[in-house]
Amino acid sequence: MASPRIGQRPYALTTPALIVIAVLFLVPSVYNVVLAFQKLTPYEPVGDAVWVGLKNFASIFTDPEIGSAAFNTAFWLTAVTVAIRLGLGLGLALLLQSPVLQRWRLRGVARTLVLVPWMVPPVVAVACWKWIFDADTGVLNQFLVDTGLLSEGVPFLAQTSTVWWSVITIIVWRELPFVVVVLMAGLQSIPKEQYEAAAMDSAGRWQSFVHVTLPNLRPVIIVVVLMTVIQTFNNFVYVWLSTGGGPGTYTQVLATQLYSAAFVANSLGEGAAIGIVMTALMAVFALVYLRVTNEREGGRA
Repeated sequence: MASPRIGQRPYALTTPALIVIAVLFLVPSVYNVVLAFQKLTPYEPVGDAVWVGLKNFASIFTDPEIGSAAFNTAFWLTAVTVAIRLGLGLGLALLLQSPVLQRWRLRGVARTLVLVPWMVPPVVAVACWKWIFDADTGVLNQFLVDTGLLSEGVPFLAQTSTVWWSVITIIVWRELPFVVVVLMAGLQSIPKEQYEAAAMDSAGRWQSFVHVTLPNLRPVIIVVVLMTVIQTFNNFVYVWLSTGGGPGTYTQVLATQLYSAAFVANSLGEGAAIGIVMTALMAVFALVYLRVTNEREGGRA
């Protein structure tokens, strides 16, 4: 029978980690919930906060700018970029696994080149693309004008007809390698015997792709979609650094709306309320992700 001292050892060993988790995650989260029901500015002490109940939530659900930001977050920032990354990622993963690159000994070089954008910090990536899209000195506009496709430079990040596609280009370029790497790992895990059996049944490349590749990749694709949705939905860097939510509020998303409410409009309570709504939405995706991964682990077991 274990002595009490030995029985208490696990608690003693885990207590420092639990304290760190509580200080860094639990306490700020609880305070954010409390702040969502209060009125407070960044220039006031915490003790001056005024309890307003559900007023902050009522204001964000009745504010048309919040609705526009929610649409931009769900459609432009998340759905469009995730769909493009998934399509391009699958195509690049298949290309990098092709025997042609292996025959010419270019597979390693190609994989390294694909990973280059992922090595660039997001802030640096946005700065580089802002220079590329610049109407006066940007290399893209200079190329289009020199080739006669345009008569003058286009402010890609400053006009409503091009701004979202420009932001999407930045996000896809920077985040695509993650999808490619995960899908490549999924492709490498498919048994070659299945392709050999399909070939014996006179299946062509397209039939093998539809009946062998896609069914085996389906669990991986689901996990990739859920992970990229969670990563993208809360993203603040790309939109804020590239457009600042402009022109006007045209590219405002929930993350930038939160920042604007809390530190531009000086309403910390409203910003906290927006954060809680975003957390609730992402919790749904997180639960789906955990369920999918648990089902995969259960299937393997």
